[in-house]
Amino acid sequence: MNLKSVFKGVVSSALAVGLIAGTSIIPAFAESTESSSKDYTTKSAVIEPFLISGSRSGTEFQAKYPLKKSNGAKVNFWIKNTGKVSVKITINGDQKRTLAPGKSGHISAPVGSLSSEYKFKAVPTPNGGEISIDYRIAQRD
Repeated sequence: MNLKSVFKGVVSSALAVGLIAGTSIIPAFAESTESSSKDYTTKSAVIEPFLISGSRSGTEFQAKYPLKKSNGAKVNFWIKNTGKVSVKITINGDQKRTLAPGKSGHISAPVGSLSSEYKFKAVPTPNGGEISIDYRIAQRD
């Protein structure tokens, strides 16, 4: 056995161990303000599938999710405006609603028969600025 092949084997093994260790350590340092679950929650005896929730600050919030009607006929986009400027929310550019600072509310949209991507957006209005919101997106019947 020559020294070159031994060196290649050691380097390959070290790289493999490093990759495995790195991929298991990275999630421990990741931080997110979003949560997602496929669990069902009960609210006033109504069972609703939960999709996503979180908090966001910045110039805007934008998210896209593929939805299927089999998971619920409607999708709701709820926010609480925790910032200092009004926030306009939309689903696919429609169902517009503006919420003043300190207010909360939601909009809904029907989910089509075929699966498609739905775009949820929250922007500062009327003159821009930074938003700060808590949000929930849930699909239900």
